[in-house]
Amino acid sequence: MTITGRILPSLFFALISTTAFAAVNGPVKSVTLSSGGLAEIVRSAEVGEDSEITIEVPLDQVDDVLKSLVVRDGKGQVKNLSLAGPNPLEETFRSLPFKASDLSSMPKLLDALKGTRVKAGDKEGVVLGVTASEAEKTPKTWQLSLLTDDAEIAMAPLPGTKVEILDATVKAKLKTAMNVIAKGNTDGARTVTLKLDGSASRNVDISYVVAAPIWKTSYRLVTSKEGEVRLQAWAVFENASGEDWNGVGVTLSSGKPVTLKQALHKHFMRDRTEVQVDTAAASLPAGAMAKPVMAKRSFGTANLAGAAPMADAVIMEAPAPFAMAGGQQANAAEQDVTSTFALKGTYDIKNGDTISVPILDQGVKAEMVSLYRAGMASGHPAAAALIENNAGISLPQGIMTVYDGKVGYVGDAQINGLPRDEKQSVSFAIDQKVNVDPSVTTSRRIVSLKVVDGMIHTKSSTVETATYAITGAQDGERTVVVEVPKRDGWEFKADGQDEATISDYRIKAKLKAGEKKTVETRFEIVNDETISLIDADAFTLLSWQQAAVDPETKAKLADLAKARRSQNDAQEKLQMLDQDYSRTSDEQARVRENLQAVGEGDTKNRFDKQLNVLEDKLGSIESERVEQRKVLDDFTAQVENIIRTF
Repeated sequence: MTITGRILPSLFFALISTTAFAAVNGPVKSVTLSSGGLAEIVRSAEVGEDSEITIEVPLDQVDDVLKSLVVRDGKGQVKNLSLAGPNPLEETFRSLPFKASDLSSMPKLLDALKGTRVKAGDKEGVVLGVTASEAEKTPKTWQLSLLTDDAEIAMAPLPGTKVEILDATVKAKLKTAMNVIAKGNTDGARTVTLKLDGSASRNVDISYVVAAPIWKTSYRLVTSKEGEVRLQAWAVFENASGEDWNGVGVTLSSGKPVTLKQALHKHFMRDRTEVQVDTAAASLPAGAMAKPVMAKRSFGTANLAGAAPMADAVIMEAPAPFAMAGGQQANAAEQDVTSTFALKGTYDIKNGDTISVPILDQGVKAEMVSLYRAGMASGHPAAAALIENNAGISLPQGIMTVYDGKVGYVGDAQINGLPRDEKQSVSFAIDQKVNVDPSVTTSRRIVSLKVVDGMIHTKSSTVETATYAITGAQDGERTVVVEVPKRDGWEFKADGQDEATISDYRIKAKLKAGEKKTVETRFEIVNDETISLIDADAFTLLSWQQAAVDPETKAKLADLAKARRSQNDAQEKLQMLDQDYSRTSDEQARVRENLQAVGEGDTKNRFDKQLNVLEDKLGSIESERVEQRKVLDDFTAQVENIIRTF
């Protein structure tokens, strides 16, 4: 191998141009797209005489292929799967005498090849090294030092001297390095090689699961007044596999699968505890030939979409009935946790292209209603379709465009995942011709009460009543549905209840043109409470006394409430005396400080009199405090005695 300033780059680019990925063995046969953002790719592959299959896998899909690849072969067995490591460049240069950066210039490379036999111009020998020389007015140059066979040191200028590497081993290592660098610059894929046992020359299928864009569903709904609507579903998906699909079968799978990933194509090294090397010097004890002593070793430690209000449409005759062309339906199948839609025929889809395909087109049961959901900010309900999924297949979530059978587009909606045979309301506009005026009242009462060991046990009922005053449209009949969210632990009652959903109660009311009706709902919950009588205030005791049924309990609670009120009054009076005593004491301290600051005279006499008055006042307040403490103690004892004898 000959190296010059021009030859090194040309060699590099020549190696890049001759580097090619292994050809893909087997085209894509079918694809199953999951709503979990994964695609199951099935390839039809031919096993050659070497019993090997090779496929090209984008680098970002290698982990998924290592996780999920399956060979569908009834005539053989899988031996192993192999591919280049995650960092082939790093692994290759770990065993070479030079670094990748040394290949960027001839002086650096030759300096790294010390001890290698080369021919520089007419001189031949072993490389000793390369030294640089640089002057102020001349460009930087290098000198190659060689040790010739005659033990002479020869010098060759660089650049300007043709250098040929004579060592065959070093030549081979250079070629390997250049090849790895070339692949590293286009390191976007890995060639996966599968080795199989069995008879040669046979066809097998291989499948694996990789990340893919989530496929979407868009619906078209055409309303009618005959208890049925026409529902057409379209699937929207992309080919983001990195290669064109030709004659590929496509299946779409809905549901909510658990999808995981792991870095399988990456090196992980387990941490280990390092044992320190014993470097302590050994010594004999003073005296004689004693037995050597072993040194001690130490060890290291290591919803509904609210459409914008629409203005009242001008009543006019439609130019023609709304007729939507039929769509080809997919072969739908209901599984335990998912629904699948196998598209009919095969598809040619270029890499990066998006395609939309109808997968369902049929009539389903539906009722056109005005839907009011409790808590809505608007006083108008939403125009909605109450759909019953009798299509025989669970429908995935998606966006819906709603058309009136006579006038065309009327709004957009969102459909949540709708299981087979269940109902769902789909709102697409605001019904401004219907008004709903809600009002809510809440009441609470004690339904039972008993006292045991100084503890009072109560059951209280909280009732929330909501009233919805509905005014119907002036130009026609309406079916108004009020949806009320369910509450855990509450009992619900209402007249006119319709079939409830998992999350809501439904109340249905039919109104003639201009009719007014009231819908009333009632939530009730009973709470159990246990409170110590010693902690109950007088107001709470009186409310319990009014709710008590037993006359003796009623009388005891009345006595306890009276004693508690007297106790509270005594406590408040004592607090007032304490505050008065504190203020007087502060004033006394201020006067005493002023007295010490003045000399003999009238001012001092005045402060003396004030000090005496304050002292008398403190004594009087303290006497009252002593008496009030006795009063408080008496009422406290009275409260404790009533509780003890309850």
